[in-house]
Amino acid sequence: MNSQNKIRILSRKSDLAVIQAKLVGLNLQKKFPNLSIEFITKSTSGDKDLKTPLSEMPEAGVFTDDLRMELMNDKCDLIVHSWKDLPIDLGKQTHIAGTLKRADQRDIIFFNKKKVEHIKNSKTINILSSSPRRVYNLQNFLKKYFSFKLNNINFKNIRGNIPTRFNKFLNNDFDAIIIAKAAIDRLVTNSFDEYINLSVEIKKNIEKCLWMITPLSENPTSPGQGALGIETKKNNNDLNNKIASITSLIDIKCVNLERDVLKNYGGGCHQKIGVSFFETSAGLIHSEKGQTEDGVNFSEWEIYNHKKIKDKKVSNDIIFPNNLSDYNFFDRKEIEENTEKISEIKNHCIWISRNSSLPKNKIISENNILWASGLKTWQKLAARGYWVNGSSDGLGENLDPNISSLTSFPWIKLTHEDAPQSRIKDIIKTYKLVERENSFDFNDKKYFYWMSFSAFNLAIDKNPSILDAYHACGPGNTYEQIKKMIKDPAKLYVYLSYEDWKNGLINE
Repeated sequence: MNSQNKIRILSRKSDLAVIQAKLVGLNLQKKFPNLSIEFITKSTSGDKDLKTPLSEMPEAGVFTDDLRMELMNDKCDLIVHSWKDLPIDLGKQTHIAGTLKRADQRDIIFFNKKKVEHIKNSKTINILSSSPRRVYNLQNFLKKYFSFKLNNINFKNIRGNIPTRFNKFLNNDFDAIIIAKAAIDRLVTNSFDEYINLSVEIKKNIEKCLWMITPLSENPTSPGQGALGIETKKNNNDLNNKIASITSLIDIKCVNLERDVLKNYGGGCHQKIGVSFFETSAGLIHSEKGQTEDGVNFSEWEIYNHKKIKDKKVSNDIIFPNNLSDYNFFDRKEIEENTEKISEIKNHCIWISRNSSLPKNKIISENNILWASGLKTWQKLAARGYWVNGSSDGLGENLDPNISSLTSFPWIKLTHEDAPQSRIKDIIKTYKLVERENSFDFNDKKYFYWMSFSAFNLAIDKNPSILDAYHACGPGNTYEQIKKMIKDPAKLYVYLSYEDWKNGLINE
């Protein structure tokens, strides 16, 4: 065993693997300045065989078992893995001692700009990916959220490290490639001198592409994606304590929850199963989607350990709205002197709060990045021919889009005149809310779901007594504003959708 002041860190040989190992070393040395670190690399069987598709390789350990043997033979003190590569069962002598703060869990799709017109004309796209999960999840997603019609989506296997894959993609006859966004972020933003040229190369390749970040509700990822698994011997107490001091406890919890789900399905990266847990202001979000080996499809999108309304099954008579069509508080009137500014926007990330905040007769320059507040807005914008780069999945503006590795454009938001103050300070007020002449009878209503603070505020102004009822809404600004007015926390609940709220009340 090495002295406690010297640690040997082992990783795979790829640039990304070494960067990840160095990140762990950097965090340890910040915490323990006198610590000496030696970095060691080794090729695994999965690195040596670059021809066999991953889906045809052995289920577990092709990127990890060779490294673990070095740990067991005392040739290193810890291993830094991409946690998603680790088999469910590590054995009895080693364990994951900790992890750093998790990088972005999501996948990103890069599209060759030179091929976009061909894709549009042929209605066919060829995508490089070796993941059964991605193939399963993205077949339907792309057809619904792409900016023009796709009849055929073909997936081709690809192997190799990220720079190699990117070069194969851009220099050969392929339209798109799917990559874990965490890998791109780490390659682009790393601060290690020896990888500056690599970072520049990746950035140049990104400039040749359009890109789209897939939402976790539609494309939950491999358990552990974006997280680093720091493996040690269980009996190395001194080292384990050091690692514990740099560990993100919430990310440990989330990855273990993901791996438990996968274990319940039988484990294995060859399955068409994605599962993600991640922290938001509304609590832990659980996304799960895929197909079992028996061909059973499943999908979950929920708040983990959700605080739900506990009342027994209720009748439709005491809830509002009974149907989404009943939710009609306002008309929307375009503010023309402001909407004229939209076509002038260049080199910005544009947050679009809802489809109507971008009037149909206005055009946004293609050199902007478009970000939708939720998937319904994304789908409507795509149907209008707009290329949407990503979405906050209906989870609110406080959920960081996390795209600084892809663009340095400043943010601007399209919303209505009376929208509450938000994280984005640069705003174009594209429409005003005009109250409809409605006569809502809320006297017998006990349960309310709100899709905007404006509607809630109007209803309370006209019917103050309903403050004592049970209220629910989605996460984000609406929740934060309503929370200020509901004095009893037991009367306010967060749901991810109107449908989830109503089904819970009526059917449970």
